[in-house]
Amino acid sequence: MEIEIQKIDDTEGLETPEGVMKPLLFGKRLLCMHLAIPAGLEVSPHAHSTEGLIYCLSGELVVESGNETVTIGSGTAMLVPPDTVVGIKNQQDATVNAILVSSPPSVKSVEELKCLLNHHK
Repeated sequence: MEIEIQKIDDTEGLETPEGVMKPLLFGKRLLCMHLAIPAGLEVSPHAHSTEGLIYCLSGELVVESGNETVTIGSGTAMLVPPDTVVGIKNQQDATVNAILVSSPPSVKSVEELKCLLNHHK
């Protein structure tokens, strides 16, 4: 079978300044990752060269892009086009859980992601 299945609970969490990332699936054209964004965390506005989709599983995220600010909550998906500057804030008292899908993937494996994260420490 060519289909790949991965459970969030069976995936190693990688500590980053932006919370815990759990890379779930690496495809040829996409990367799927679980994000646990701690209470009070603010990620400065930045851009990625890839297209991203963020699906909020629980909690709320404040998203800033240019002069716009929106709040996305549980059950809400947000598409971020390539090279779009976006910042996020978790202003809640609890961790926000979200799924990030990136296309094309910026890394091809967990090992490559770990190397990238270690390089940015």
